[in-house]
Amino acid sequence: MNSYRLILIGAVILIILTGCITSRNDRNMMTPPDSQSSLPSDQPFYKADRKIAFEDAGKFIMLEGSQCIQQAHGPESATMLITHDMPAYVNRGTVILNGWDLRYLHKDNEVRSLRADITHSKLVNGGGGLPTLVFEVSGELSDQNWDDAYEFCVYYTGLGFNSVWIDARIEGDYNGIDTWALQTDSEGPIATLESLWRDGTLKGSDSIGVIPRGFYFQYDNKFECEFRFPPCRWEDPADHHLRQVAYSLFQTAASPNPDDNPHWATQTIFKDNGTRTHWAKTRAALIGGESVKLRADFLPLNPRSGKTNICRNGVDGIVHTETFRIYDLPYDYAIPMLTGWDLNYECGDQHVQRAGIWIHDIRFDPESNGLEYKLSSILRDRNGAPSFNTAHRVSVLGLNRSSIPPVADERPIPDIQIRLRQQ
Repeated sequence: MNSYRLILIGAVILIILTGCITSRNDRNMMTPPDSQSSLPSDQPFYKADRKIAFEDAGKFIMLEGSQCIQQAHGPESATMLITHDMPAYVNRGTVILNGWDLRYLHKDNEVRSLRADITHSKLVNGGGGLPTLVFEVSGELSDQNWDDAYEFCVYYTGLGFNSVWIDARIEGDYNGIDTWALQTDSEGPIATLESLWRDGTLKGSDSIGVIPRGFYFQYDNKFECEFRFPPCRWEDPADHHLRQVAYSLFQTAASPNPDDNPHWATQTIFKDNGTRTHWAKTRAALIGGESVKLRADFLPLNPRSGKTNICRNGVDGIVHTETFRIYDLPYDYAIPMLTGWDLNYECGDQHVQRAGIWIHDIRFDPESNGLEYKLSSILRDRNGAPSFNTAHRVSVLGLNRSSIPPVADERPIPDIQIRLRQQ
């Protein structure tokens, strides 16, 4: 009997070791997030909404919009190609990521990766010679196996202007300026990504604003043993509960860059109750020139850890919406940019059914130089309890018209005298 037990124990150990060795040979080492496929999804777009938020005809236009797509499964991100026709006077333009909304379609789940990212943007000549703002957006909400359907909605603000009236140039627009890092658990929950731009034509005398374009978070692979065959895997895709996800873009003002190399920093949080090794990636673009101004605001990040008894136990898994107003902005045109946000469960980490934060219903009043916008946010599991906390910061991108406006062609009509010959 004892020998039978020894044989049985030995067989179990052999199976475990065999599974571990096999998985180790076939392991898929984590590479930077761009290694995943970004082929356009064959799923239809829907729930598209777009409108003009403000226009000064012949000089400047600000538009806002949103668009959604459903993805049956991964590992490819859900991808949308969005186009906006612009007025004929627009010869420069770009787009700002001003929010996102991700949800599992059929249940709540753990999270492996979370993404909302404007990967490409370009102003091109459209049909009939009219300019068209074209940009590609990718989003992802996935668990360990990439087998759950989800919906991704993007919220964006586009702007276009006539460079005769507004002295501003956009750089890093097509691919964006991306920065990524592996944040280990020993380094703590806050990842700091420092970005530097060397390739453009912006000079030290130019005022510069950093435009938020996206983020991508993903837990790193890890060793796991579970009830399956093979039971152990050395580098298995990992998913976890979510306690907090946050993003904060740091830029103090649209100050000149004396070394001609704009640089900025972004901090992020992606965690459960503990601290996990994960990948963090951010994307941005730049706008610079004499017309560029900035009312910068950044969000200090405060990591949430462990469980707490200070929480609301009632069901509260609904979208929270607030209205915000900013007065007396010293700009001819003002554009809000969502440069900081924080979503966290009150009591502890949970499964995720839906997560998102976005600004919408933007209004700019040139008479009072006031800016108004609404902010909506959601973080919930299947039953919506416990509730969640949210915080955000908006930096205002200001554009002033050139001090020397264009001179209109007002040459006098020549005085032509015609003398009729008398017969």
